[in-house]
Amino acid sequence: MAFIVEDGTGVAGATSYASEDDFDTYVEDRNYTVTVGDTETALVRATQVLDATYRKRYPGARTNGRDQSLEWPRTGATDDASNTIADDEIPVEIIDATCELALRELASPGSTMPDIDRGGQPRRLRAGSVEIEYGANASATATFSLIDGILDGLLSGSGGGIQGTATRG
Repeated sequence: MAFIVEDGTGVAGATSYASEDDFDTYVEDRNYTVTVGDTETALVRATQVLDATYRKRYPGARTNGRDQSLEWPRTGATDDASNTIADDEIPVEIIDATCELALRELASPGSTMPDIDRGGQPRRLRAGSVEIEYGANASATATFSLIDGILDGLLSGSGGGIQGTATRG
């Protein structure tokens, strides 16, 4: 598969929101230590995970509809401060979140979206002094607190205070 960075035009065949230069800058700015590995593959996997995890909460709609490979760029998108996001913009939050997820992929390939098998949702499992008990509604997905924080200002239903409708009687 080719490594093709989305440039804001809704590139058909794009595989990443972040370039290797974006990744290098992200890592350098945060003084991270990077595990040597295939950065392009990690960025592609990170982009897939980002869209698979957050697409339903992104504001607006794909600029080129189904003709573009990735969820961004988007039309009609705003952030939590009601700032318009240009139809040809890949927000820095998306690029940063892609880089952060790629770091995790490099450190442990496949860790950002593992297949989880709970064997029929066990209620209790004990092995010696270790015990695991899943609740009826336990999630089988990974939680990315830092990624959630990076994306907070973009995601629908996040940040920005209380929303509602006022009706005069």
